Amino acid sequence: MEGQAHPTYFDRYLDHSIISRPHYAPHYPHLTALKRELESWFFYYFEPRERMRAPVAVKEVRHVGLMGEELAAFLNTLKSMDPRQFVSVEKALHPLIPSITGIKTGVSKTGKVELSLIEGSAAIPARVVSEGTLRILGLLALGGVKEPPALIAFEEPENGVHPRRIRDVAKVLANRAEGETQVVVTTHSPVLADHVPRESLMQCRRTGAGSVIEPFDTWGQLGKLADMEDALEGPPVSVQMLRGDFDE
Repeated sequence: MEGQAHPTYFDRYLDHSIISRPHYAPHYPHLTALKRELESWFFYYFEPRERMRAPVAVKEVRHVGLMGEELAAFLNTLKSMDPRQFVSVEKALHPLIPSITGIKTGVSKTGKVELSLIEGSAAIPARVVSEGTLRILGLLALGGVKEPPALIAFEEPENGVHPRRIRDVAKVLANRAEGETQVVVTTHSPVLADHVPRESLMQCRRTGAGSVIEPFDTWGQLGKLADMEDALEGPPVSVQMLRGDFDE
C-alpha cells in the first residue's frame, strides 16, 4: 500500500523467531524456575478423622500427603529405606506424648499398610488413636522428608490437640522453620499464638475493601499509666484475642 513502510528483513526475522520459538523449558528459564519453586510449595490440612487412620496400599511415597492420607505409607517407606530417620521420628514423638514408646507399620493380609502406635507392650491401631496424636505424628513425620519443600503451610494444625500439647506443636513448627523451609500457619487458637515470637505474628482483619494481612501490633490508644504498664508487661496474645483487641 502506498505510503506504508515495508517491513525490513530484521523485522521479518524477529517476528518469525518469536512465533517459532519452542515453548519448552530451556527457552523460558525464569518461568521454569518459578514453576519449580511453586511445585515445592505444600499446603497441608491434616484430616485425622478418616484419612490419617485408613490403611493404604503398599507403595513408596515421599510425603505424608496434603491431608495426611499417606502417613502410614510414608512411615513404612521411611522404616524400610531410612531406619535411622524412622527411629528419630519415634524418639521425637515420645517426649511429646510420653505414653507412646514406638511406631509400628505392617502389611495386612489384604495388602494394606496399617499404622499403630506402641503404648507399653500394646499396639494401638491408628483407627482408635486420638486426632491430636495423629496430627502431631504427621508434623513430626515431615522431618523425615528427603527433599524439604521451599514452603509449607498448615491450616489450623492445633485442631484436636490437647491445650497442654499446643506449645509442643509450636516448637515442632519452629524447628521446621529453622532450615531452608518457610512455614506459614493459619490459626484461630490464641494458645498457639502465645508461643509464636511476636515478630513472626501477622494478623488478618476484614475491611470494607476486603481482607488485610499486617504485622501484629500490640499498641492501642493508651491513656492511663496502669494501661501503659499493662501494655509494657505484654499480656498474653490469648488474652488480647479473647477480649477482642483485634476485632473491627
